[in-house]
Amino acid sequence: MIVLVGASASGKTELAKILFKQYGYTKCITTTTREPRQNEKDGIDYHFLSQEQFLDLKEKDSFLEVTEYNHHLYGIQKSDVKINGVVIVDPQGANAIEEKIGKHAYIVYVHTSEPRRQKRMTERKDSEHLIRQRLKNDADIFKEEAFHTINLILENEDNDLYDLAKHVHESYQAYINLIK
Repeated sequence: MIVLVGASASGKTELAKILFKQYGYTKCITTTTREPRQNEKDGIDYHFLSQEQFLDLKEKDSFLEVTEYNHHLYGIQKSDVKINGVVIVDPQGANAIEEKIGKHAYIVYVHTSEPRRQKRMTERKDSEHLIRQRLKNDADIFKEEAFHTINLILENEDNDLYDLAKHVHESYQAYINLIK
């Protein structure tokens, strides 16, 4: 399973979309307590649940990993994990997944500079308050030292996402062949 990790507006979601479309990977849908953004659909982009529903599933040990980010809960339900899947999590989530499934987790860190991420969030019309909050939170959370393992680091400033997706796909396929 490809585990994509990157700060807000690093390009990880768009990269994942290309991996699905170009290379046939399956989305491991994340469950969250946050409100849907414009154009996001329940069961496609995320499973959107209330805090109570989420905690009930957590109590039933339904999650592979759970984390809190920007005051919202996120988790990967065990039923949503796919062999040829792609999931997006934070470093804590990547570490938890690796602890549970070991070498079957291929962890890709999508690194993008803060000025570039700020520009992307502004372009997608995030509020100034939200941008400041995310940049501050992300500076603490998304450090390389936070990971137990990183299999691939991608630098995404002005890179072509199709080229990056191809690199992730080829690197992952080589990795899968090594661990067989």
